[in-house]
Amino acid sequence: MIDKTSSGVTPEAPSGVTPEAPSGAVLNAPCHALDQYRSLFENAIEGIYRTTPDGRYLAANPALARVYGYDGPQALISGLTDIARNLYVNPADRDRFKRALAVDSEVRNFEAQVFRKDGSVIWIAENARAVRDDDGEVVCYEGTVQDITARKAAEERLRLAAAVFDNVGEAIVVVDRDQMVRAVNSAFERMTGFAAEGVVGVRLSLFAAEVNEPALIEEAWVTAAKGGIWQGEVWARRADGDVFPAALAITGVVGEDGHVGSFVLLAHDVTRRKMDEQRIRFHASHDTLTKLANRHTVMEALTDAIVRAEVGGHRLAVLFLDVNRFKDVNDSFGHAAGDELLRQVARRLKGCVRASDIIGRLGGDEFVVALPNISDPTGAVACVEKILYAFSEPFSVAHRDLYCSTSIGVALYPDDADTAEQLLSNADAAMYHCKAGGRGYSFYDQDMNRQAAERVNLENDLRHAIAENQFRLHYQPKLDARTRRIVGAEALIRWSHPVRGDVSPALFIPVAERAGLVGAIGDWALGEACYQMRCWRDLGLDFGCVSVNLSPAQFHDAGLKEKVERALAANHLTPSDLELEITETMMATEVDRAISILTQLGAMGVRMSIDDFGTGYSSMAYLKLFPVDTLKIDRAFVKELPGNGKDGAIVASIVALASNLGFDVIAEGVETPDQAEYLLTKGVTSMQGYLFSPPISAERFTALLQHGV
Repeated sequence: MIDKTSSGVTPEAPSGVTPEAPSGAVLNAPCHALDQYRSLFENAIEGIYRTTPDGRYLAANPALARVYGYDGPQALISGLTDIARNLYVNPADRDRFKRALAVDSEVRNFEAQVFRKDGSVIWIAENARAVRDDDGEVVCYEGTVQDITARKAAEERLRLAAAVFDNVGEAIVVVDRDQMVRAVNSAFERMTGFAAEGVVGVRLSLFAAEVNEPALIEEAWVTAAKGGIWQGEVWARRADGDVFPAALAITGVVGEDGHVGSFVLLAHDVTRRKMDEQRIRFHASHDTLTKLANRHTVMEALTDAIVRAEVGGHRLAVLFLDVNRFKDVNDSFGHAAGDELLRQVARRLKGCVRASDIIGRLGGDEFVVALPNISDPTGAVACVEKILYAFSEPFSVAHRDLYCSTSIGVALYPDDADTAEQLLSNADAAMYHCKAGGRGYSFYDQDMNRQAAERVNLENDLRHAIAENQFRLHYQPKLDARTRRIVGAEALIRWSHPVRGDVSPALFIPVAERAGLVGAIGDWALGEACYQMRCWRDLGLDFGCVSVNLSPAQFHDAGLKEKVERALAANHLTPSDLELEITETMMATEVDRAISILTQLGAMGVRMSIDDFGTGYSSMAYLKLFPVDTLKIDRAFVKELPGNGKDGAIVASIVALASNLGFDVIAEGVETPDQAEYLLTKGVTSMQGYLFSPPISAERFTALLQHGV
């Protein structure tokens, strides 16, 4: 019998079993046959073995030793004495192997992972049979082994490639050199609506021939046929006939003969991206509120129209419109009502002009209409009368009918000016003239320049005011509505003119903006607010921080950071003593620059607040980019609380948004106890408004700090 405890062989061997020689060769055969068998055994490419059922090697050839990383058969036989634990990565594979042999007496293509001598793991495939004695008892296993690690790796790569092919987000199409479709992935089916079985085996029909330039498609195929990669945008077609833009890459696949034998097309539907780009371009060239062209776009179009008028030898008219008593609507019914009025004005103006006319909003309640190619002034009068008639009907705003008239100034090219800026300026002067005279419209004439002198005088007075320190700051307290404790102050500018008296910011701020003086005024306000904060600190009054509103000119001033640092240092304040309030519109105009500015200020420790939140041009995406501390709920959303459910929902949404993003929130324009109580129920604890205090002088604010609100 075979000795189950030794790798040697006893003299007696069962029938049909060849005993093992010490060298691992096969014995007990005729000499010539033995040599043949020995040669086959020793030189076989596959590993050959014989093992005991309990897991010891009885014989092995050199190929098996190489597969397992041993120096030779004898080293393998003596080194691997427990196949289940020392060879198989998963010992249970040995039990599975033995069960298969016990049932069928053989196994074919049994695959498992095993350890080589150095500890590395490989895949093997085994073919084996059970050798039985005359009594049917298993005396040993014998079989062959192949290293299939490379094949398994290739299979895994193929599996991964297939998974990527079918699960990648881009559509993939494989075609042959005749552009016959050989394969498509699931993304292609989703993108185009074509089922794979309907396109595989037929000529590729992805491109919309009636839209694409033939030369472009030809260039793509030629480039790919040379083994290159062509990338670009084309128009593709869906199964329902719909045409859509797609980003496309075509790659030529070089075959074994060195020539391109097939092509791989990678396509992505860029409809959403195109729509986003279109929206961005629209917002850059149009007014967000009314969807009319903005000032920049109007001036470009007007300049082009003047060139065409000069070439054609015809006139051009510019109508400058102002909505009368618009400020009264804003003050009486809130900014939301004012915005709705402006939207309705825009819609009515669109109905009064031709498709070739230029219409835009310059800002505030000012609109412009340019009429290219008119033969004489009567063409302008006809449009003016249509606009005046449109304004004669009431506007439905804030659940009531409001009657709002307009004042229109008209300037003609080439009669009154020959540049876009001068035409607009003269039409503006004519508008002020007719507004002062209570008329509906007025054509420009030279005498109107005298009426513009008043605005110039106001501008000059502003310059003197800056030099002579005629401005002062009032402060409106910000309170914790639960405790009535002051937690901050907003600085608001006032102008005391020696002759005019108190001049409303609504009057002088627009003039200052036109004259480029608002930056200087804002710089003064920043320094003055910091000085007053120092005074309060010296009195031992600690109440949070003082807030200063930044104008767009200040916000985009390259020296803003240095100015803030100087104002703080001059008054020995810490950055946390100051809060800067900016509007959404200011941040949205130049996003990258705004992020840089806010990041610099935030790194200093200065607090940043978004004023009038929700009323300007905003994107939720900006809030995760801009390092701000506080969202300020605009008075437009507070005015009709608690009765207006929509305003309440907006307030609740802002509070939830601020909470989730880690921002503070404050409500302005709080005027009634009901409003304050409602805001408290929504989680708004910081408030400011006439319920608590109007803007007051620094002296009166000091008294509030000392004695309470």
